Amino acid sequence: MRLALWSPRVGGGWPAALAPLLARETRLDLVGTEVAAPPEADLDIYDVADEPAHGFVYRALRERPGLVVLEEWGLHRLVHAETVGRGDEEAYRRELRRAHGEAGAFVARQVLSGRGGQLPTLLPVNERVLESSLGVVAATEAVRAAVAARVAGRAVVHLPLGFLGLAPLPGRVPARRALGLDDDGVLILVIQHAHDVAPPGPGAPILKRLCEAEPRAEVVQASEADPSLPSRLAAADVVVALECPSRAGLGTAVPLAVSSGIPTLVSAGSGAARELPEGVVARVSPGPTETDEAVAIVQRLVTDDSLRLRMGRVAQAFAAGRRDPSRCVGPLLDMARTIARTMVAMKEAFAVRRAEEGSLAATALDEVRCGARELGVRELPAGLVPLVAGLFGSEVS
Repeated sequence: MRLALWSPRVGGGWPAALAPLLARETRLDLVGTEVAAPPEADLDIYDVADEPAHGFVYRALRERPGLVVLEEWGLHRLVHAETVGRGDEEAYRRELRRAHGEAGAFVARQVLSGRGGQLPTLLPVNERVLESSLGVVAATEAVRAAVAARVAGRAVVHLPLGFLGLAPLPGRVPARRALGLDDDGVLILVIQHAHDVAPPGPGAPILKRLCEAEPRAEVVQASEADPSLPSRLAAADVVVALECPSRAGLGTAVPLAVSSGIPTLVSAGSGAARELPEGVVARVSPGPTETDEAVAIVQRLVTDDSLRLRMGRVAQAFAAGRRDPSRCVGPLLDMARTIARTMVAMKEAFAVRRAEEGSLAATALDEVRCGARELGVRELPAGLVPLVAGLFGSEVS
């Protein structure tokens, strides 16, 4: 079996951890950047995350369907980068309307006028990815549940990929000295997540309150996308990683903090809170009590060294149990082989839809699908697609 693994980080994370094991069982091509022509493969595996760096993966998937490894449920940053970021605002408007009807069109207008704020976090713009998937590997249980509720007739599994291939953090002593911290000082690190499209995001009021409530501690903020994040995590005693609960992935900061034994606060209901048990992380309720809860938990951890150490040990033990790539490669290969044997009809249907894209019939069907989703209908009835398409003289299936 020949596989092509598409990812912008073939040298790190789960792609790097799984690649040697996949190569033992298959003929594997790694695609880490834009290519003029895709490699020949029985099946393509696409690493899709809500980051602009995954743009070439997104474009390849839209041309050639395959097995999707989905790391986030919402993909607004990715879609925005692939439309507005490439100078095509009209494509952005179409994508949001296609995915969410009038609500999507409204959000698109707000974003393009600079008034979007946190609205995009409420709309998971992932239709193209789901439609192009022959099966989905979800990086968290929250993503798996969301995908399973939306797709029918395709395999969806959860594999804990977020803890694979993590690079060790720098040494604690040099990291703290670089920040001017004493050996016995306490550092509280507040994470700004990359998907917070309108900083400062959920952590901002907590950052301010912690500075006021804990004069004994140094409180700093770091972005998930900041190259200095590993060194700041290495120096931290407590990590505050609150976010909009609609995010269903893990990101990079939380797995690194947990695997390094740093007590970490996450938002209840988020992907991190659903993936990681209480005790491994501390959950904070979003809403009016969020700041008070977070400050109280941090103060308890700052003042109770033994509690901080116990929580760190529990977190490290949990992460260690998920760090073995051999636990993930078997299910991934089983899924790939099953899809490769049964994907002919799905690929043919995809090719027909792709050929008709941009036609009046395809636009009409997009509107029908959008209305159906608003009514809670996940898949259009089989007879409806040719009926609508036939009104416009098309063979769309």
